[in-house]
Amino acid sequence: MTADNPAPQGPAPQGPALHDPAAHPRPAPRRATAPRRVLPAALVLALAAAGTACDAMSNEPERYSQACGVVVDGSGSAVDAKTGFDAEAKLEARLDTFLKDRKCRKTSFAPITKVSMASKCQVSPLDLDPDGSKTSDRDRTRKALRTVALSSAHKLLECAKKQEPGSDVLGGLSRIALTKPSGDDASFDVLVVSDFDQGDPDFRLGRQDLSTEASREKTADDFLKSHGTPELSGADIYPVGYGMKYHTDTSRYEQFNAFWTEVLERRMKAHVHTDYR
Repeated sequence: MTADNPAPQGPAPQGPALHDPAAHPRPAPRRATAPRRVLPAALVLALAAAGTACDAMSNEPERYSQACGVVVDGSGSAVDAKTGFDAEAKLEARLDTFLKDRKCRKTSFAPITKVSMASKCQVSPLDLDPDGSKTSDRDRTRKALRTVALSSAHKLLECAKKQEPGSDVLGGLSRIALTKPSGDDASFDVLVVSDFDQGDPDFRLGRQDLSTEASREKTADDFLKSHGTPELSGADIYPVGYGMKYHTDTSRYEQFNAFWTEVLERRMKAHVHTDYR
C-alpha cells in the first residue's frame, strides 16, 4: 500500500462503550433499615407491673354490698327447753350461713324485749367486707368478721335475756327498720331469730281471736294502729324459730301463720322467706 493508495477505512470495531451505563450497570443502592426501637427498662417494668395488677384485679373476690339486719329475741321462749326455740343454738346454726349466703356487708342488730324500741340493749353495726389493700386475704377477713358478727349477736341476746319478760316482735322489726337503706328499691335482708309469739304489755297474740279471716284482719288493724307499722316495704325477712310454739298444733299454727302473713306481707309489704327456718 502506498500513500497514493491508502488502505480503505472501514467502520470502527464495534464493542461496548467504556462509559455506557447500560453496559456497566451500577449496583442498586442499599435500602436504609429502620433502627430497632428498644423500650426503656423503666417502661418494661411498668408494663409488667400493670399486667400483674390486672391479674390481681381479675382474681379478687367480688365485693359484697348487701345491707343486712339481725334481730334476736331474748324473751322467755328463747330458752333451751321443750317450750322454747333455743335462740342461742339458732344463732350458731344459721347466722354465719345467712351472712355468707346473702353476701352481707353493712350489718346492723336489734333486740326483741318487752319494749323493743326503748330497750337499752345494742351493739354496733359491722362492715363485713371492708376496703383494704390485701385483696388476697379478703375471704379470710370476711370469715373473721362473720365470727365477730356472731359474737355481737350473742352479746345482744344475753342483754335481752336480762330484761323484763316480754316479746315485742313488732318493736324489734321497727328498730331494725331504722337501719334500712333509703330509697324504694334499696335491698335489705333481715334475719329474725324469734318464734314471733308477740307478748308485750299492750298486746298478747295468744289471747287474740285468729279463727277467721275477718277476725285476723281486725286484729292486725288494732295491732298496727297501737304499735305502728315498721318501714320494711320491699325488705326480705328470713325468720328462724318461727311458730315453734305451735309445732304440735296444726290448726293453731295455721291461724298464727295467717296472721303474720297478713301483717308482714300484706300490711308491711315485706317478703317472707323460709330458707333458714
